[in-house]
Amino acid sequence: MHNLKQPVSAVAIFYDASCPLCVKEMSSLKTHLGDNVTFVNVQNEIMMEHYPTVEQSECLRVLHVIDQSGQLRLGVDANIYLWELAGKKPILRILRWPILRSIARGGYWLFARYRYQLSYLLTGQTRCKQCEL
Repeated sequence: MHNLKQPVSAVAIFYDASCPLCVKEMSSLKTHLGDNVTFVNVQNEIMMEHYPTVEQSECLRVLHVIDQSGQLRLGVDANIYLWELAGKKPILRILRWPILRSIARGGYWLFARYRYQLSYLLTGQTRCKQCEL
């Protein structure tokens, strides 16, 4: 994890607003987290200007979250952190166990790499034009 000091709310989630599955997950998180976090559409350059140390290209590759202490969490670790923060899906904690952690990271990498194709299979859309939360 990397320590990043940012000028806006304590927790920031960087998501791909052109990915239907990503937006669905973020919408669910927003229901539980509300205004306690900042949802940053990485496709929106104006929003990204508030986070000069966060690379848009990396955010499009893997989920990024800046937690309450300024630590950068990525991928599976970011997802587990968010659902813990929401007080939901406690079963995800097992993905931190050493053996499962490696499998989860590999699975997440595959999901992230093929998220548009998976979106098509599950929603009928590969991309959406800046889906809203």
